[in-house]
This record gives sequence, structure tokens and C-alpha cells, in this order.
Amino acid sequence: MIPNLSEEKSGVTLIVPSEQKSPFKQLFKRGTDIKFRLGFLKRRHTEGTINPSSVRPVPEEAQKWSNSFSDLMASKYGQALFTAFLQREFSEENIEFWLAVEDYRKSRQNKLNSKAQKIYNEFVIAQAPKEVNLDALTRDGLVSKMAQPTPSTFDQAQKRVQGLLEADAYSRFLKSDLYMELLHPEKYQNSS
Repeated sequence: MIPNLSEEKSGVTLIVPSEQKSPFKQLFKRGTDIKFRLGFLKRRHTEGTINPSSVRPVPEEAQKWSNSFSDLMASKYGQALFTAFLQREFSEENIEFWLAVEDYRKSRQNKLNSKAQKIYNEFVIAQAPKEVNLDALTRDGLVSKMAQPTPSTFDQAQKRVQGLLEADAYSRFLKSDLYMELLHPEKYQNSS
């Protein structure tokens, strides 16, 4: 069963009763504050009607995510849920890198140098806080590109990381309780 969400002045709060079994409880294992970072995980439909102010996808919409990794990433809700899934598995660095590169690519020219350096220091250099798994050729290619960053500086590295995500984590996500609960909400509502 999806936990209830309630509005407060400071945002959306996730209320998880202790007697309920929910895959969302796993999100709090790492000490995440009860103010749910993915606060927009509201119910989209109430008794057959669609609530236009919420963003929870209907099962048919969520089903499209299984077509491809790109379809999943095209949805803000899908991105957030996939990130939550990876956080549960303590392997969110790859999706964080992928999303950081997406944001970087859309940056204005005068911001490219500082954003490129931040991404490089956080994800690429050896022993980086969130080091992603890149082959030596890709990593070495980035070193030379860092002198004059362009919007495509991290393209090859992002493709490499996306390939790793698609080959492993994405397929596990499609079998996860987090995703299955979106596809079959009636099944999870009836089980407590």
C-alpha cells in the first residue's frame, strides 16, 4: 500500500504507519529525514478520477517505462523512483552522474567550466566521493577535454554509465516492488 501523504506549510510529508508494509519504508534505511525528498510521490487518482494537481503516474503511463531506459528517464517521476531504487541498493552514483551530465548539457556557456569541474571532481577522478565505473580510455579522454569543456564533454562517459545502468540496475528496477506497486496498485492496496 502506498503511504499517505499530507500537506504541511513546508511541503509534502510522508506518513508511514509502523504497522504497514511498504517498499517505500526502505527509502528511510539510510537516515533520510521523514520529509520525503521525493515529496511529489502523491496519489494521482482517487476512486477512478485523476487528480490533475498530483503527478503519480497511472499504471498505463508507468508501463511505458519498461519500453526503454530513455522512456523511464523522460519522466520526472520515473527518474525519482529509479533514483530511490538505487539509493535502496546503495548504488545511486551512476544515476546521479547521468542526471548531472543531463543538467550540465543544458547549462549556459559561462557555467560550463565550473559545472564540468564539479562533475569531474565528484564522479570521475580516482577516489572521487561518488566515483563511477569508467574504463581507462574514457577516463583519460575526459582529462584532455577538461581544459576546454563543451556541452558534449561528458557524452562518452554518460553513454558508458547508461550502458551499465541499462544492463543491470534498470532490469532489476523493472522487477522491483517500487515499480510493481505502480503497475498493480490494487494488489498492493489489498496487502498490508
